[in-house]
Amino acid sequence: MTLFPDAVPRTGETLVLSNGYRATINWLTADAKPLLEAAMLRLSPESSRRRFFTPRFRLSERELAFLTSPDGIRHYALGVSGRADDGSVEGIATARFVRLQDEHSTAEIALTVIDPFQRMGVGKALLLRLVRAAAVRGIERLRALILPDNAPVIALLSKYAPTVRFTYDGDLLRADIPLARYALSAAA
Repeated sequence: MTLFPDAVPRTGETLVLSNGYRATINWLTADAKPLLEAAMLRLSPESSRRRFFTPRFRLSERELAFLTSPDGIRHYALGVSGRADDGSVEGIATARFVRLQDEHSTAEIALTVIDPFQRMGVGKALLLRLVRAAAVRGIERLRALILPDNAPVIALLSKYAPTVRFTYDGDLLRADIPLARYALSAAA
């Protein structure tokens, strides 16, 4: 039994995209490994570079095991899937946060949406769920490391997390999102 009612999202939560496509949001489990592997291959080189800071199309077994074994408290992860034209299940997005070891009140977030589903509301839906889940768990700040030319993510955070503050961290932008204003609404 979990300490948090939202530790695991409702199984099969439906997300209707701006084009009418019906997707499903689920908790990431080991069963999602094949979907993650296939989705990685569907990322464009540019989307892969923006997410991983270099083009990557495969995850190691260790990375797959970590990404698909969240505990719901320190590591929280969601996946979005839908039906391809042939009726098979396709992975289209993931989102997660992981608490920082040296700053337990801060968690690093990451979002990945495969190219055909970008700019359809998937990133927004996942970001809002991550914010709520983090606030419920007592996390005070979300952090993302972003390439300075990743305009879509910078715009997403600026629009839907208006308290975000961007600073340079070497060659990367660090986005810090204080969650104090979200904590009250998440508890309600």
